[in-house]
Amino acid sequence: MNNEENKFFYKFYRTTKEAWDAMYSAVLDARVSVYWELYMFADDEAGNRFVDILCEKAKTGVDVKLIFDSIGSYELSSAAVERLRKAGAEVKWFNQLLPEWRLNKWFSRLWKRNHRKVLIIDEETSFLGGVNVSAGCGDWDDLYLQIKGKLVRPLLRGFAKSYARCGGDKEKVKRLLHPKITKGLKEWRKKFHFFIHSPMRGRNSSIKNVFFRGLSLAKESFNLVTPYYVPDKNFLKLITKAKKRGVKVNVFLPLRTDHKIMEWIARGYFELTQKAGASVYLLRNMHHGKGMSVDGKIGFVGSANFTPRGFFHNEESCVYFSDEKMVKDLNDIFEDLKSKSDVFDLEKWKKRGALNKIKEWVAEKFKDYV
Repeated sequence: MNNEENKFFYKFYRTTKEAWDAMYSAVLDARVSVYWELYMFADDEAGNRFVDILCEKAKTGVDVKLIFDSIGSYELSSAAVERLRKAGAEVKWFNQLLPEWRLNKWFSRLWKRNHRKVLIIDEETSFLGGVNVSAGCGDWDDLYLQIKGKLVRPLLRGFAKSYARCGGDKEKVKRLLHPKITKGLKEWRKKFHFFIHSPMRGRNSSIKNVFFRGLSLAKESFNLVTPYYVPDKNFLKLITKAKKRGVKVNVFLPLRTDHKIMEWIARGYFELTQKAGASVYLLRNMHHGKGMSVDGKIGFVGSANFTPRGFFHNEESCVYFSDEKMVKDLNDIFEDLKSKSDVFDLEKWKKRGALNKIKEWVAEKFKDYV
């Protein structure tokens, strides 16, 4: 691999607004293509500027292809979609809820969503992580990663597959679908691995395996941040085993989330997680980021929540990396999160009211469906 192919650039973004500004600038600079696969997009005060620039780029001949989840992006108006299409952009919908006489199949389709948040500019600049585009997310903290370089080609192939599955013309992305698109990336695979997660193919979850294996192999530290937290017994057992090995396990969760049922489910695990041996840090602001670090060796960032839905039902996109500087930067983010959180106080928690305990008990009954 020559020196030019060896080059790459990365940057972490820690708030939704920071990420939006960076994405907007990247789209503004696009010369060849804009490929965007997104769970939530709304043409409100946050999304309208993206609609404007995407239309402008499409009119100048830039290849603009957009994939939106039909439930996550239900607030995207038909007028905005029509405007994008008239400008020359292609807009595709993932898993549209068309009439289906077999109700069991309809519900099965309803349950499977495209939760990815991947933006690729000119086939070499990519963004992935937890950031959606909707005004309601504007004040959130998040975790989003920009990567520039040849190593993002697997994301291109993943996008092309989604585009074809959503009814796009395969001939238009034939080049991106070919395995040769990732040729010459052998050296990159030693430090980077992209997960283009499609659980529709089976019940195995490669993303869940990454989290669990990371904790089982940790020797010094394990950090996890997720907005929604539904651990199983095996994960709690792994925390206990890690604690016995001398591993410092830190779990970062927002005290309050945008989905109340998810908030109450997670609260039911605060005490169990601490008793298993982890330090639980409750973030004061809504944090929508999803990430993990293991010692100073492994980092993992993406769109997958730490829930059964994130592991087994959603289409997700994540990246696993072992670049030393990137992992250090991610660990620095985790260290800074400690200053923006309160350590879970078990004795104080035990004094919470009966109504809160009832809410946690009821919410727990839905843990396998979120």
